[in-house]
Amino acid sequence: MEEEEVIVLKYKANKEQSELEGCDQSSISLEVKSKAPETRYFHPNHWSYGSILLALICFTVFIGYYCNESPGGLEDTIIKVMGIDATQYNLLFLVTTWPNIFVSVIGGVIADRILGPRSSYLIVMVIITFGQFFWSVGSFVNYFWIALIGRFVIGVGAMISASISKIFIFKWCGKKYATLGLSLNTTAARLGAAVGLSLPQFIYNEFHYINNSSYRLGATVMAGVAGMIIGLIVTVVMIIMDKFRSSDLTAKTSKVKCSDVKQFSPRFWIAAIIMMYYALVYEFSGIGQVFYAQKYGLSLRAASLSNSLVFSATILLTPVMGYVVNAIGYHLLWTILGLAIAVIAHLILLLSNPGLTYIPYVASIIYSISYTIFGPSFWPLVGFLVESNQIGTAYGIYFGFQNLFWGLLAIVSGVIIDNNGYFVLEIMYSLLSFLVLMASVLVLMIDLVSKKSVGILPGTCTAKRKEKRSQDKIQN
Repeated sequence: MEEEEVIVLKYKANKEQSELEGCDQSSISLEVKSKAPETRYFHPNHWSYGSILLALICFTVFIGYYCNESPGGLEDTIIKVMGIDATQYNLLFLVTTWPNIFVSVIGGVIADRILGPRSSYLIVMVIITFGQFFWSVGSFVNYFWIALIGRFVIGVGAMISASISKIFIFKWCGKKYATLGLSLNTTAARLGAAVGLSLPQFIYNEFHYINNSSYRLGATVMAGVAGMIIGLIVTVVMIIMDKFRSSDLTAKTSKVKCSDVKQFSPRFWIAAIIMMYYALVYEFSGIGQVFYAQKYGLSLRAASLSNSLVFSATILLTPVMGYVVNAIGYHLLWTILGLAIAVIAHLILLLSNPGLTYIPYVASIIYSISYTIFGPSFWPLVGFLVESNQIGTAYGIYFGFQNLFWGLLAIVSGVIIDNNGYFVLEIMYSLLSFLVLMASVLVLMIDLVSKKSVGILPGTCTAKRKEKRSQDKIQN
């Protein structure tokens, strides 16, 4: 009570002084320095507690993406051991792509409206574990259809978990530090995918003492089950810690109505077109090796090396870029910059002469810069465009668009390569990249005239500088 009286007296004193000096009352900056109770380490309010939660969820994302991408590290082995062809092998990925056009949206709605993020995330991790187990059983008994069922289940769980993890990050970090948190989350996903492409074959080779090749492959896949069990334990710990944090902060979970989807702004739906960028990156990396070998005369090994440059550097640079964007802000401008750089990379590949062996390396490095900038700047925008109780639904919709674009682009790219060649394909990729860039510019124009601008908000450091300047002006 005494503190409230002091605040009122200070406010009256400042108000009387401003009236005497002829100042606008709306520009009065009233600062009340009250000593807040200090929080100890590992207290739910302390930053260390939130950092542990972020590390735990990053681990679960890492192991989930490892399981999702691990067939890529066993391509030759799976084809030989299970006696399938390349088309059947590609089904291991297709069954994880097309269903998620709808499943990711449904999963986001369930996490927002029905079960909440905690229960939903635990169920999703159990689903991925069972999917990995089914894939392992299919490998043990050499039944490819069982492996496909397992892969389908893994794909469903992995995509939904990606949406739900972002709900937690916005909840823990707030919009102020969501960019940095999402960057670490993205890094964990990319690292898990990279390990999934490299580690399984090493594990398979280490099981050389298993004579039966089917058992050997099954044991290799079963290693992912062991990782998922650890991930389940980590998930339980994370949920318990999150419950303590939320109860300590007396937070209440709100639910989303189905009609809320109609309330998404035009910016939200136009920005969904930007998700085509990921389809372009992933599909181009899939055909990049052969394209570089045919047009520029690189060996398959050199073409593979240049093609891998798109992703290799981003694992280390994404957290750094996330920190920069979080500090400076203006996410939509960074997004436009990343997309513009991608257009430059495609134009270089389109207009360069055949036989120039250095072009693939230059284009891949430029594309890597684009990919590094785009992720930390665009993903937080999705959460900024919607209310906090719609984040899971929003990311589910965007992942659905990503899978839709990727699936369609894979079909169209295959038809163009077979009938017209890589030159026409690169023309299409360049035009689509420019279309995505124009969509981002349109979102910026709408954002500038909107009552609530979210794409050009300043970051933490920029906001502090502006606040300090305004305080200096008031004092002067």
